[in-house]
Amino acid sequence: MAKQIFVTGHKNPDTDSICSSIAYAKLKQLQGVDAVPIRAGDINKETAFALEYFHVEPQQVVTDFYVKVSDAVYTDIEPLLASASLKDAAKWFDAHEGGAAPVIDNGNFAGILDRASLAGEFINTVAGRELSTVKALVHDPEVTFGPGDNGHDVPADGRFVVVDGGKYVGMVCADGVAAVEKQQVILVDHNEKKQVIDGIDEAEIITVLDHHRIGGTLYTDGPIFILFKPVGCTATIVTELYEQAHIAVPKEIAGLLLSAVISDTVLFRSPTCTPQDKETAEKLATAAGVDIQAYGMELLKAGANVSDLTPDQIARNDMKEFSNGSKTFTISQVQVMDTSELLAQKTVLLSALEKMRAAKSYDASFLMITSIIDESTNLIFAGDMEDTVSKAFAKDVLSKEVYLPNVMSRKKQIVPPILAALK
Repeated sequence: MAKQIFVTGHKNPDTDSICSSIAYAKLKQLQGVDAVPIRAGDINKETAFALEYFHVEPQQVVTDFYVKVSDAVYTDIEPLLASASLKDAAKWFDAHEGGAAPVIDNGNFAGILDRASLAGEFINTVAGRELSTVKALVHDPEVTFGPGDNGHDVPADGRFVVVDGGKYVGMVCADGVAAVEKQQVILVDHNEKKQVIDGIDEAEIITVLDHHRIGGTLYTDGPIFILFKPVGCTATIVTELYEQAHIAVPKEIAGLLLSAVISDTVLFRSPTCTPQDKETAEKLATAAGVDIQAYGMELLKAGANVSDLTPDQIARNDMKEFSNGSKTFTISQVQVMDTSELLAQKTVLLSALEKMRAAKSYDASFLMITSIIDESTNLIFAGDMEDTVSKAFAKDVLSKEVYLPNVMSRKKQIVPPILAALK
């Protein structure tokens, strides 16, 4: 049976990432494609509000695309019983390839029987000292695997026992791992490898829908469908694809797509917002049966409440990883109605950013504390980046912070100047 096609947003998913993956997977389903939306991490408060408001269940979590031993295990290789005779063992080896046989005892995995050990017993048999069973020849293997282990860890040569909870499952080999059908994946709202779910090299990307810069770090074995547009939200692109397919957007999906547009454009306040985003939002609001401004403020207020988040959670909120080839950094963002409470915790937040930076050896970790009301950002950071930040924004850095009026977009107003300053 062919695998379902996964549709996923980026790590540390935001509202656009979650809602666009659900909406595009639904479009593919309506076109007869077996597509399923997935997510790479926890859902934030804003996204949770949208899902609950429109009565849509969140996607399943998939943390990596690595081929698993469970995908490649041969479950039809019957084990020997510990009570088997040498003749039974000889018949087993005559019927199977490999140098070792799995052995079970009372339903549990007992170890392996080497072909060479069985051959050595021939002398004892001739001398009349034949063992009654193979149990005395069984020993623990040097390596066993569990169903959840990564297939790329299976050695190139040999066959290995797969055990789950003490029970024998089957055998696995590298050739079997290599023969596993690749998981087909559709990426929405991202294209840079550092933002993709781990293990993408062992999967097959078949489509990319995005509104960000092209990171240039992904490659495919063959031609694929790619659609990039300089709009404020991936959901705007997904809505356009519904229109091109002449398929009406279901009411709940329209609500999710509208939520994504509102989120990414900060209710049309962001400089990334385009006329197409506004026109799309109006159509989606009609289909979803909501008032844009009223619903939009409810949505943004839900996401702006960070009072119950720890400093570590705030430091990682909506975090994305970037690289210019030589330096790697992260940028997180929180959007709030009032920045004063967070700025009062600046020392603690800087400590959380430094902890995160040091753990992964990032060159820097940034946090955008963005005011929805003032349409401005206080950018704080950990790492030796004072000169870069000062150059990027033409401002003096004071205690790991710069104030950026009229700045709300990471994609358009933060990432490009930092990358330019690093050149």
